[in-house]
Order: sequence, then C-alpha cells, then structure tokens
Amino acid sequence: MFLPVSASIRQFARAVTADRMAGDELANAVMAEAARTGRAAGATRAELFREFILKWREIVASDAPPKPFSNVEYVKSLGPLPSQSRLVLLLSDICGLSQRDVEYVLAPLTKPYEELLAEGRSLVKAARGAHTALIVEDEPLIAADLKDVLENMGVKVVGQARTAEQGAREAVKKTPDVVLADYNLDGRKTGVDAVVAFHDDHDCPVIFITGYPDDVLKGDDVEPDFVIVKPYRPEAVQAAVAHCLDTMRFTTIDGELVNGDVQ
Repeated sequence: MFLPVSASIRQFARAVTADRMAGDELANAVMAEAARTGRAAGATRAELFREFILKWREIVASDAPPKPFSNVEYVKSLGPLPSQSRLVLLLSDICGLSQRDVEYVLAPLTKPYEELLAEGRSLVKAARGAHTALIVEDEPLIAADLKDVLENMGVKVVGQARTAEQGAREAVKKTPDVVLADYNLDGRKTGVDAVVAFHDDHDCPVIFITGYPDDVLKGDDVEPDFVIVKPYRPEAVQAAVAHCLDTMRFTTIDGELVNGDVQ
C-alpha cells in the first residue's frame, strides 16, 4: 500500500529539502506544471519524481540569473541535490519504488543501483551517538515493535505515549530528536493533534505511521516529515528516521539558505 501520487511527491520533496514548507513549495510547482501541460491526471509517481529531479538539475546548472522571488531563485538557493545513494534510499525504502523506476527517476546513475542502495542503507547503520526518539502509539504491540526497530539502529527511545495529550507532554519534557506517531489515536484524536500541541515548544522531525494514507500530506499547516504506511517495513521506518537525524533542517546560516546537508 502506497501514498497517493500527490502525497508521494510532497513527501519526497520534503525529504530532499529537509523542510516541510520548502518541500511543499517545490512539490506544488511540479504538480502545477504537470497540470498545465495536461499530464497530471495520468502521471505516475515515477514520472513526477523524474520531473522533479530534472527540473532541479536544470535550474542548478543554469547560468542565467533567476527572477527575484521566483521558484527558480528558490531552488538555486538550495544548491545541489543530495547524493544519489541517499536519493536511492529514499525512493526505494521509503517511497517504495522498484529498481526500474528508481533508475528511471535518477538517470543517469553514477554507480549501479545495487551499489548505491547498499551505500544508502549503510547510512542507516551509522552510529547515532546520543539521538533520541519519542513513540506516540496506542497499540502496545506496535509501540513495542517500533521501539525494537529504533533501538536496533542505535536510537534511544526516551518516552512512549498512548494519547495525543500524553505525547505532547512527553515531547516538551523529553525533547526528542524525532517523534514517531500513529495517525489515528484512540479513535478520537490523531497524531496531528499531538504535533499541534507541542510544535511551538519543541520543533523536531515527525514521522507518522498510519493505515490511513489518504488523510495525510495534503499540504495543511501541520503535517509530518514522513508518512510510513501500515503494514510498515522496518527498513522504511529506519530509513525515514536516519534521514531525519542525518540531515540539517532547512535553515539560514550566515545569511545563506542551506538544505539537507548531511551532518
């Protein structure tokens, strides 16, 4: 089970830019261009991902000065794309694309697909230092499994919560580096409610684990960095967590915009 096409390109854009707002701006630009040319209705995920990559490469490589405040100027400020090994990891293990689709999206590859994927997955196994996580999940068995998945990659789980309210309190108290939250909590509130309650006091990457992919990543004000669809694969969770922990949030350093640089 996968995210809808529009949500998939939004998630990929957020991952590449390491920011929800920045990613949404670029995803919207890609979708708008596809709609303008009449290709949006039948476009596959791979086709939209390919268009995203080609447009980014074209803009970064161009010597022409961009118009002020334009999408072109914005993309130029982000700099080059992340490494192909990281992009292969995102497309394969999180977005769920096949080898054939990944090769199409990123062509030309700098190395064979298998080698790039192995390099990407080695990033997941890298030492995590003192990184911490909070789990917000009302199903004890799933919470326990997620805890094992995180601890197997060297991430310490500093708190577990079963409700949105408890999750918000734990996030502010424990200040985790990343939050994993179920979208549908106790049938009344969602992971969004938890994020809304704590994001002003503690800003960190958020990953939703959900069986309701159609309800998320619509471009609303408060949304996760990643959405992993149930039933999830441990590799997908670990790849999403690794990317969140290994990349800097979109920020300004000495007046220059910086995106997704691996720390």
